[in-house]
Amino acid sequence: MNPAVNPTTLTTRTAPAAPVPDGAPAPARRAVLAATLAAAGALTLAACSQGSGSNATMKVIIIAKSYQNQFYQAAFRGAQDAADELNVQLETNGPDAESNVSQQVEQLSAAVNQGPAAIALAACQPDAVQDALVSARSRDIPVIGFDSGVPDDASGAVVATATTDNTVAGGNVATNLAQDTSLVSAVTSATADSPAVIGVLAQDSTSGSIVQRVDGFVDTLVTELEELDGLAGAVDVSGQQRWTQASSEPAKVRIVVTVPPTTSQADIQSAATSVLSTTGLVALFAANQDAVNGVISATGDATALDRSSGTYKDLLVVGFDAGRSQKDAVSSGAFLGSVTQDPYQMGYQAVTLAVRAANGETVQDVDTGSHWYTASNIDDTEISELLYD
Repeated sequence: MNPAVNPTTLTTRTAPAAPVPDGAPAPARRAVLAATLAAAGALTLAACSQGSGSNATMKVIIIAKSYQNQFYQAAFRGAQDAADELNVQLETNGPDAESNVSQQVEQLSAAVNQGPAAIALAACQPDAVQDALVSARSRDIPVIGFDSGVPDDASGAVVATATTDNTVAGGNVATNLAQDTSLVSAVTSATADSPAVIGVLAQDSTSGSIVQRVDGFVDTLVTELEELDGLAGAVDVSGQQRWTQASSEPAKVRIVVTVPPTTSQADIQSAATSVLSTTGLVALFAANQDAVNGVISATGDATALDRSSGTYKDLLVVGFDAGRSQKDAVSSGAFLGSVTQDPYQMGYQAVTLAVRAANGETVQDVDTGSHWYTASNIDDTEISELLYD
């Protein structure tokens, strides 16, 4: 199921019960009172066992890395929509900032002590929440990871994660780049003596999500390009040992992966500057927000990417994620486009998995998808609700 994004912004950390209007007719007030008493009776019975199989008595608590962050507010909207559809109570929570690890640990411990049917968690610091997760498992409370989830969880409490399949998402970037007519023209007119170069700027070669994105981008792009006339076997990959792929024919297209010596913004910008000086460069993929920022800084806040007068006006730049500078670059046309993750689906699928797990079902990780956005669709509701600053 792929529900439409609900634009309503959550402003509370617990969903309150709706009050009875003072001016409501007596029959309506009696009906509400009867429903309230019935619900109270159901809750009393549920106190003995939250997992009795009735979703109406079920409570799910979802804890983000940062409560007010726009990304997680979108996740909360998805979570609330799933909770409404499944008729379960939802409580949303999270620390004031992602760096406030101790606050999240306290929130998770408090959530476990409430004894909910299930918990969904995006851990700020996975090792810091292990004791609380051990406690959750001892109380048979299933935990669903979302977004980054709880990598390398040792407690056994985390039974599934709703997150982006970064390999597929990286492939999404490559597919959209390969379909651009300017890119097709540039690579099909290239020769072995004057090859077209497509750069990849990766913040590092150790972060799981970044490595997977580059894997997906490189493998998909090689496949897409080699299907074009004259390019079968004529695409090679170099720059980093992990991604090196020699072409079987003299290379007409070279995909060159660059990784800076450290993840400092200065080193990333320097690496971007180096990539931009590459002879034959026709396109560039920045694999995360920091890499995007490096490219934008190296091009004078993207002024050098201006389509009419910029130094790199013909360069096709594609990115990943969002952020204010990246959104501006896409909106202005300086970037061809970018891929965003889907926080709404992360929240929606996390609650769906949580309810299934609480009902005793076996659950598995879910890919929450990714979306290509350009200047032509960035303001569309289904895209804008997924983007953040």
